[in-house]
Amino acid sequence: MKNLKTIILFVTIALTIGACKNVDFGDINENTNGPTSTDPQTLLTAAMVNYATITGREYLIRPTLYVQYQTQNVYTDEMRYNEVASYWGQYYSNEISELQEVIDFLSDSDNITPTVVSKGAPENQKAVAMVFQSVIYKRVTDLFGNIPYSEAMKGLDNLTPAYDNQEDVYKGIIAKVKEARDLMDESKTGPIGDIIYNGDMTKWKKFANSFILQASLQLSKKYPGAADYAATEFNAALNDPAGVIETVSDEAWFSFYNSSPGQNNPWSRNRAKDYNLSQEFTDALHGAGALNPTSNHTNDKRINIYSTDPTADGRPYGYAAVQSGDAQMNRTYFWNVKASLPLLTASYTYLNRADAANLGWTGEVKDDMLTQGIIKSYESLNDHKVKPIIANGGSAPNIADENELPTYAPIYAAARVADANAGDYGQVIAEEKWVSLFPQGFDAWAEWRRTGFPALQPAHDYLNDGNIPRRYIYPSDESGLNGANYQSGVNALVPPADKNTSRIWWDQ
Repeated sequence: MKNLKTIILFVTIALTIGACKNVDFGDINENTNGPTSTDPQTLLTAAMVNYATITGREYLIRPTLYVQYQTQNVYTDEMRYNEVASYWGQYYSNEISELQEVIDFLSDSDNITPTVVSKGAPENQKAVAMVFQSVIYKRVTDLFGNIPYSEAMKGLDNLTPAYDNQEDVYKGIIAKVKEARDLMDESKTGPIGDIIYNGDMTKWKKFANSFILQASLQLSKKYPGAADYAATEFNAALNDPAGVIETVSDEAWFSFYNSSPGQNNPWSRNRAKDYNLSQEFTDALHGAGALNPTSNHTNDKRINIYSTDPTADGRPYGYAAVQSGDAQMNRTYFWNVKASLPLLTASYTYLNRADAANLGWTGEVKDDMLTQGIIKSYESLNDHKVKPIIANGGSAPNIADENELPTYAPIYAAARVADANAGDYGQVIAEEKWVSLFPQGFDAWAEWRRTGFPALQPAHDYLNDGNIPRRYIYPSDESGLNGANYQSGVNALVPPADKNTSRIWWDQ
């Protein structure tokens, strides 16, 4: 027993002495199972997939309510403009930050290894990341107003980034997209991780120019003149040798049909029965009805694609109590786990060109641009919605055959051009953007705030001051964790209050 106690004592002393030594155990905070190096291809794909699949009320549905594409049937608070803080965490943490890591990594020549080059020319990988990051930044600033931009993504080096003026954000975005476009080399391979164009750099250049058309036109309230900054940038992009998106084959879409598990259409993760198309929207497409907020009086056969039942009315918008009306967003073409969704189309690009021509920014013929904007919308729906269904053994609901939409498109377009020439030309362009952009609520809402068309009426049972929201309210933690910069963002609003009816810079 004495020997056992002696042994235990010596072992205890030895362990104690050993524990007191200055032993290097390494970085115990390091994840030994995590990645050991940056993979720009993986990061680029992850950011694109996250942006394509992000879902829920804040990140997908709310703007479709503000522009009255849809109504809510159960939880009616967003439709009636509840004033609550919104979020930007997904954009910054899961998308912008990953793209910034790609940009920073590929900006260091020491990182350009054969492995990196094997996944696409480094300059093309970097350029696509720069363009796509700008797309996301545009959405964030359009939602909130002034945002962290020049000091964003600094990590622990800056936990309280300044809020850049929206004017500076927009000018920074446009400059970055131009830089990226000029960095692209069509003679070299594009990024393998590109889920939009599969590395086709010719199409990415057209996308970059088309995006600049969209971004510069968004500034028309602040820079209305033909010699001003916005028109100058618009014309430079329009006349760039790389061209703009003019054909359906050049359009940018997120395709979910053959995607990996989990990369599904974001609408599919929401309860479809909680929403209906609004009667305002279906009346506009029918070209008749008491709630039609547009100048259109011609049947628009895009309702055959947009609605579950083209003959049905939607539900009147903005009531606390559920109203009658049966039409819902089509569950084959949109609210479907594998349904593709647009990012930037030929239709929108032509309509932006019609808009610029109407403003006197260009010498293009606005009738031609408006006509093409409408026809391309019909063609795009046919090629991206109808034909894939038929090709995969399905039948196209709500239309007679796959030729119905292209055949009818010129008839409808001619009627709308006549409406434009008989009335307010800009109004018709804005109304056609509203229809063509469906269900891209974020872009449609930005267009409505800029133009004031269609002539939407506020919700009947509103929860705010009775006006259609003009912005999202800043995230709730910003006032506490980044107070001074948050307040600078609020002070730039008109009126200077963090409300959903205050106006951001380009909307003032």
